[in-house]
Amino acid sequence: MHASGGRFRLHPRIARGCTPDFVLPRRRIAVFVDGCFWHGCPEHGRKRPWTGPNAARWEDKMRRNAERDKRSTELAEGHGWHVVRVWECSVQDDATAVARLILA
Repeated sequence: MHASGGRFRLHPRIARGCTPDFVLPRRRIAVFVDGCFWHGCPEHGRKRPWTGPNAARWEDKMRRNAERDKRSTELAEGHGWHVVRVWECSVQDDATAVARLILA
């Protein structure tokens, strides 16, 4: 991000319950990098239903993650930030392209 010209701050607290992975303060951009497994990446996330004795627990955990993501986005936008969410896999594949996308 820095090499692409973006000046950022890591893990700032925008509001209670809203801590992006980093922000670009001058541009008012809040960036969340969502892990493929925990946030349900369409390409790399779990594709089959949970099974086993803890299936309900895992389904609930993933549902709460999605709700928290939505709430965080709404909080940041409500505080005047433009929210960008990127998948972990896209950063691993081409971090420079992701940085350009965020700065565009």
